[in-house]
Amino acid sequence: MSDGLDINILTGRAKEIAAEVDNKNVKDGKLSEKEISVFLAECEKNGIEASKEPWYSKCSELLSKNWDNLKGMVKSQLALQNNDVAVRDATYVAPAPEVALMKQEEAKRAEAKETEVSSLSKPLKLGARSNIRTNYEWSEEEFEKVLDQMLNAPRYKGKFKNSVLQGKAKAFIESGKKFNIDPRILVAISMCESQRGISEKARKLNNVGGLKIGGKYHHFQTVEASIDSIAKTVNTRYQEGFTTASKIAHSGKYCARHAAASWLSDVNSYIGFFDKYYKDEN
Repeated sequence: MSDGLDINILTGRAKEIAAEVDNKNVKDGKLSEKEISVFLAECEKNGIEASKEPWYSKCSELLSKNWDNLKGMVKSQLALQNNDVAVRDATYVAPAPEVALMKQEEAKRAEAKETEVSSLSKPLKLGARSNIRTNYEWSEEEFEKVLDQMLNAPRYKGKFKNSVLQGKAKAFIESGKKFNIDPRILVAISMCESQRGISEKARKLNNVGGLKIGGKYHHFQTVEASIDSIAKTVNTRYQEGFTTASKIAHSGKYCARHAAASWLSDVNSYIGFFDKYYKDEN
């Protein structure tokens, strides 16, 4: 932008702020478009309502933005200054070049990570503090073998032979893919919440996740629907910021907080069991 905002049309504290912004960059007595957004952010921090000032119309004219979008820019500048990523992302309107570059690099890293995970010969270790997202290509056959070990190993002496989780490898894998949740945690939660598929609510309600509606255990039409609901619930918690088994346990939004330690211990135990016996067919 060639002309910029002439600082001399400002008065009082606003003029002082503009001068400070100008001094940090090219001191020419004018504010560029980028400097105007910083200036407006500083005005807001200092309690100056820019939209009520006589010089605001000139700012609006130079930026060619309506006040709603301009306010978004102001909030973005404030968020960036405070390193507030959540607010920054929510208020992006016209990101500065360096911010746009940062987001591009972040996207590239995420894409590289996704490629790395999908090309692994073995799944990544899943611990209490591991991210529960996944895109690993699980073998249904090998997955089923692990479930068989967890339910039908000789040492159990047939205790779980009537488990409703028998033969549900496909359901765990498909629900995991659908909601981008590691199916191992779905298995672990199901095992934990349903006594490996033999609890009363598992047998009579097809409810293997301990999920309630209106304070009562929900009756699912199928076990597969119950597994799908677990994945959906875990994904919802993930979007709320509970991105690991540990965070989910202590959130109080899946199990009671007082039971978090024992619940997490059981879930981790089942995940460890799964990892011990899963053999990739590749």
